Amino acid sequence: MSKKISVIVTNYNHSKYIESAIDSIQNQTYDNLEIIVIDDFSTDNSKETITEISKRNLRFPLKTIFLEENKGKWNALNYAISKASGDLITLQDADDASSPNRLQIQYEVMQNMKSYHNLCGFNHCYTEEDIQKYKIINAIDNPKIMDHSTVTKYVHQGFKTPGINHYFVGPSFEAHGATCLFYKQLWENGMKFLPGNMGLRCQKAEDSDFNTKMTLLLQKTSIVMEPLYFYRRNTSTNPAWLENL
Repeated sequence: MSKKISVIVTNYNHSKYIESAIDSIQNQTYDNLEIIVIDDFSTDNSKETITEISKRNLRFPLKTIFLEENKGKWNALNYAISKASGDLITLQDADDASSPNRLQIQYEVMQNMKSYHNLCGFNHCYTEEDIQKYKIINAIDNPKIMDHSTVTKYVHQGFKTPGINHYFVGPSFEAHGATCLFYKQLWENGMKFLPGNMGLRCQKAEDSDFNTKMTLLLQKTSIVMEPLYFYRRNTSTNPAWLENL
């Protein structure tokens, strides 16, 4: 039987987009999911929107968390993961979407490669027409894969290169940090998401920092070199970018 995956949907002021994000997880071909939606004290009508969605007859019922103070995405991620019951954890940003086969492909590659950590590629989306393409299931029988040693080599190269402050997996391929799929046990053993203003991060964004450390410390990261995630450009409301990094 496939292992349960807990999908953490973090939201801050993305009431306009979060229904699309949740739908993309509800419609995954992978069938053993837990969906946790955590709102980081939004100032728009996100709470009402999330509550209304949670009352629907959903394939995967939503576990909702509404924080009473905005502390940043890193804090919301850690709190939601602490409440997760899955064997594995992955993320879904509230303003983005995932291809219906994203988690199925990532899970199968992870198991076949005996990986501890996996990510996939993404589409840059500038219009609503771009983002709606997430609904299409592409037949990918043999996804292109980057193996552990190659991922480690490129991430180390990026980490040592001045000016690169994000998760780097090669000059001709990008992975999206939110697509990280990893065993919850690793998080329980100390691989947490860190705040940006305390000098603890090695990279600027919380997911880039987490993924870089996961790859370089464990050297068991595989990459699905297929664009299975739909990244909505120019919609970030993450206050962590305003931190004094």
